[in-house]
Amino acid sequence: MGSLVVLVTGGSGFLGQHVIKHLQLYGDCVKEIRILDCLPFKKKLDYADSKPVTSFTGNITDEEIVSEACNGVDAVLHIASVIDSTMFPNKQRLHEVNVKGTETMLTACKKHNIGIFIYCSSIAVLQGYEDVQAGTETTVSVPSTLMFPSYGSTKYLAQNTVLNDNGFQLKNGEKMKTLAILPLTMYGELDSNLTPLMKSMKNKTFPRIGPMKAYAQFAYVGNVAMMFVRALESLVKNPELGGQYFFGADDTPANPVTGFLQPFLGCLNSKISSWYLPYWLMYICLTLLYLILLVIRPIRKLNVPMTTNSLAFNNTTFYVTYDKAKTLLGYKPLYDYENSLENAIKFYANV
Repeated sequence: MGSLVVLVTGGSGFLGQHVIKHLQLYGDCVKEIRILDCLPFKKKLDYADSKPVTSFTGNITDEEIVSEACNGVDAVLHIASVIDSTMFPNKQRLHEVNVKGTETMLTACKKHNIGIFIYCSSIAVLQGYEDVQAGTETTVSVPSTLMFPSYGSTKYLAQNTVLNDNGFQLKNGEKMKTLAILPLTMYGELDSNLTPLMKSMKNKTFPRIGPMKAYAQFAYVGNVAMMFVRALESLVKNPELGGQYFFGADDTPANPVTGFLQPFLGCLNSKISSWYLPYWLMYICLTLLYLILLVIRPIRKLNVPMTTNSLAFNNTTFYVTYDKAKTLLGYKPLYDYENSLENAIKFYANV
C-alpha cells in the first residue's frame, strides 16, 4: 500500500473515470483516492478496487467544498474542465471553470500544504492552422491564432498559472511541484465526443468535407490515464520534473480523420463516401449559418456543434510524439493500438 492521498477532480467524467481505474490498478504510491466532481461518483468501468474512495460532490469554483476535499490530501490530479468548441461557446463558463476553478484549486492546495499538482491541459493550447508533423514540446509553439480560441485560450491561461506555481513555498516548508499533461483528442470507453457522431452514422454513409487527406492524431483514453499515474510517480521521485508539460499521446497512428474513424464506422455498418463536398462551399454555408444565428440570437439562442474550425481540424495535419514523456516519466503506452482499437470498438458498437 502506498502513502499518498490523491484527489482527482472531474473523476466522474470520461478521462476521470479512467484515471481512477488506473490509480486503483497501478498507483502503487497511492493509499486513498478522493474524487471531486459536480456529479456523485459512480464507477462505470470494470476493475477491482484496491484502495478506498471518498467522493465529494460540488463545483471546483466552490471554495468551501474544494477546501473540504483538499484537507489531508498529498497530491491533486486536476482533470475537471469545461470543453466547448461549438459555434457559440459559453465563454463566461469556460473562463469561470477552466481558469477561475483552477485558481481555486491551487489556492486550496497552498492552504492545505499539498505538494503535488498535476494539471490536465489540452493539445488545443498549441493547435492552430499551421501543419505540425512529429512535433515535440520544444518544436511546437503557441500559434498566432488558436483553432479553438475560446476553449484553448482558457486552458492555456490555466496551464500557465499551474506551471508558474511550481516551486511555490508552502507553509510547512516544502515546495509545491506542478506539472501539466496535454492530451490529444481521446477515444475509448465512456467517450461523449465521438458518440453522437457514431449514433447518427449507423447504417449510413459518412460524408467527407474537403479532401480530408491531412493527418490527425488521437489517443486512447486508457493510455492518457496511465500517463497521469506515471507523472505522479515520477514527480514523487524527482521533484526537478516540476514546471514542465508533456504531450499525452500513444501509438495510435496519425491518419486522415476518415482513416481513424473507419474501424468504428465499420462496426456500425457505415462507410465513408468516395466523394467529398467542396471545402469552400461548406465554409461559406457555415459562415452564413453563423451570421443567421447571430442575428436571431437576441430572440432565440440556437447553437450547433459544427463550425468552420471543425472543417479546419479535419483538413490540417497535426501530430506529435511522446518522446519527452517516455524519457522523463518512464511512460510507454499500457495498451497497444490493437488493444486500444478492440476496447473502443466494443464501446462504440453499443452506443
